[in-house]
Amino acid sequence: MFINERSRGLIEDFQDKIFHILGCGAIGSSASTQLCRMGAEKFILYDLDTVEIQNIGVSHYVWKDIGKDKVEALKRHLKMINPDVDITVEPGRFSAFVKPLSEDDIVILGFDSMDSRLEAATAALTERNRPFALIDGRMGAEEYQQYVLTNPTLLKYKDTWYSDADASEDPCNAKATSYCSNMAGAFIANAVKRLLTEEECPEQFLFTFKGLSLGYTR
Repeated sequence: MFINERSRGLIEDFQDKIFHILGCGAIGSSASTQLCRMGAEKFILYDLDTVEIQNIGVSHYVWKDIGKDKVEALKRHLKMINPDVDITVEPGRFSAFVKPLSEDDIVILGFDSMDSRLEAATAALTERNRPFALIDGRMGAEEYQQYVLTNPTLLKYKDTWYSDADASEDPCNAKATSYCSNMAGAFIANAVKRLLTEEECPEQFLFTFKGLSLGYTR
């Protein structure tokens, strides 16, 4: 089912891509719902956590999702957007992809832990067939970083990686905001659109809300 008639023809073969959402919190829930609204129909959701009260303010969950597995709750929300969407859920700690990756796959990293991101990237980029693209979104309360790798390799990914110890030192109550998580999803969805339409797509950038500034390199 093509649910967005206004953008019909904007992206060709969008429905053929499989989106692996690794981490269904603020970034993953926002990116997947926006991609679903754009017409994506194939998702594999990975997350070990359940929805808690603190998730409501920054993720695409509602009160009645509390206590449910994030992957199941997010699946329900995506099905409410498009009942024909094809979704596989993987609750529990990530250890491997549920199917061999191929050029039809786009991997989106949204884990809280940088170590978990590296583990997932290693799993994706040491397989015989690598994904079409790997997108890594990293956010705090007031800033968002994004890395987009096409023809990705583990060496290229490691060039963008840093440890949890070197990550943001923001206090726990400043780790995320609803406007930053929604912007993260928008940036990821826009990157997907650019990649699939062969437009120029920044390989990395930093957006800050404090200065309303965008810095990027190609």
